[in-house]
Amino acid sequence: METIKKETTKQESSQHKAAPKKAALSKLKKVLHEELYKCIRCGECRTICPVFREKFAERYTARGKMLIVDALAKGNLEFTEHAREALENCLLCTGCSSICSSGAKADRVILAARQAFAEELGLPTLKKIIGKTMTQSGAVLGAKARIGSIVQQLLFKKVPQDSGLYRRFALPKIDAKQYVPPIASPTFRQRVQKAPVSGDKTAIFFTGCMANYSMTEIADSVVKVLNGVGVSVDVPSAQSCCGMPMLTSGDTASVRKAAEHNIRALASSSAPIVVACGSCGHMLRHGYLEFLGDDEELAPMLKDISERTIEITQYLMQNIGEEKLATLIKPGTALGVTYHDPCHLRKAQNITKEPRAVLTLAARGPIREMESPETCCGLGGTFAISHMDLSKKIQKHKIEDALNTGADCIATACPGCVLQLRDGIRRSSQQKLQVKHVIQIFADAME
Repeated sequence: METIKKETTKQESSQHKAAPKKAALSKLKKVLHEELYKCIRCGECRTICPVFREKFAERYTARGKMLIVDALAKGNLEFTEHAREALENCLLCTGCSSICSSGAKADRVILAARQAFAEELGLPTLKKIIGKTMTQSGAVLGAKARIGSIVQQLLFKKVPQDSGLYRRFALPKIDAKQYVPPIASPTFRQRVQKAPVSGDKTAIFFTGCMANYSMTEIADSVVKVLNGVGVSVDVPSAQSCCGMPMLTSGDTASVRKAAEHNIRALASSSAPIVVACGSCGHMLRHGYLEFLGDDEELAPMLKDISERTIEITQYLMQNIGEEKLATLIKPGTALGVTYHDPCHLRKAQNITKEPRAVLTLAARGPIREMESPETCCGLGGTFAISHMDLSKKIQKHKIEDALNTGADCIATACPGCVLQLRDGIRRSSQQKLQVKHVIQIFADAME
């Protein structure tokens, strides 16, 4: 009798483990059915893919990846690490989807495939750690940030201005030129919950991770500018990571946990949700609904968050207006500035005009446009760690394009891009060139 119970328990456990795999594979087949037929194999995706530019092989194109996924879904190809390698060599910049004349969204297929791989083979160790860490509460992460700040001071030495830290001795994955931003202690959210001013407008600020835990000057600039135009800024302390790093890994459980955290933090108000990060904005507007839109319980709240989320320069141009913004800019010398389009802002959300309009006001003059401002900087979240050499090659092209403009400053609208571009400048011949978020430049011009 005891043996029968044990066997039954084993069968139930096996069935329980098999269920998610079946669900992930079912979702993969559904997404593939919706997207693969649109692809006419024209090769247009090859012209924009930053990975294909460096690794000239068909399996690294969008159409190549979709054919690999098709073979996986049909059972003609096994879920192996070799097959996973092709799908991991993707920054998910959404460039292929934005340029596809047939409307095929290869990024949807790749995300679904990564979810299936995560269920079949498990998550790589690095991505497990990221998912577990970034879904902890703000209080826990805040405490860890304090510890991290102390440890960082022992491992790295500080240098002037915004040029980051240098390692004191050899460390894995960090070379002598690697840009390392200092960890903030206290974090931005620990020291600022609400910045009230007189006025009838209120905005909720979704800080994202970079502006909260390291580049707090970006978050401070958001509050300063919004307060300057009479907007009260609410910074919910319960908000967490948007979940984009976990989404790109196929870590379903962590994405759901992040979404639930942010529903509790953001769904209690009807005010606009302002973001200063292209990836956070893309996640709140599109990622949650794509990943969890079938959940009858979560979908209505996620839809509400999606509809209220707005990028900071969009908010300023649409709700404040160029004329009023211009009155905030103090007289001063024009800044020679060029602009890098974050992938998740331009390609995923089609936001290009508003950052440039705000930047033109702040710079007190025209932008010195790059030849290819839309090309990826090579960060791709954890891609820059897991594919470091490839990331640096993509980064180098971007930096060369920026330097060719003769600008004194590179502006962008995503903290992740700021991180990657500062690292690229450190590796270039023009190490004194500044890299700043658009909203920082505007806040500086107000003084």
